[in-house]
Amino acid sequence: MELRQLDAPADPGFRLDLDGTARFLHEGYTVTVQGRRATAEDAWCYYDPLDSHDVLLAGTVTLEGVDAGTAYAIGNERSAHSLRQALEEVLRDAVDDVRHTVARLSARVEQIDHKHREQQP
Repeated sequence: MELRQLDAPADPGFRLDLDGTARFLHEGYTVTVQGRRATAEDAWCYYDPLDSHDVLLAGTVTLEGVDAGTAYAIGNERSAHSLRQALEEVLRDAVDDVRHTVARLSARVEQIDHKHREQQP
C-alpha cells in the first residue's frame, strides 16, 4: 500500500505532529491518525501482551463534521515493519468503516423516505 501523508515532507516514513496526529489520503478519504503509548487496557482489548514500546494508532475519517469511520491497531515503535502494518490496517479499516456506515445510513434514509411517501395522500 502506498502511504500518502498530507502536510508532511516527502520521505519514506511518516511524521506525527506535536499533538501526536498525522493525516493520510487513502482511497479518496482523509484519515486522521493519532498515536499514543498503548496501555494495559488496550492490551486487554486486543488480547495480546503489551511490550513497553507498543503504541496504539487510532484512525478517524470525518465527513461533514461527523466521525463516520474509526479503526485501531497496535504497533511496536521499535519495528518499522510493525508500525507500517498497524498504519496500513488503520487506514484500510477506517475507510471500510466509513463505507459501511454510509451504506447503512443510505439504506435507512431510503427506508424512511419510502415509508413517508406511502403515508402521503
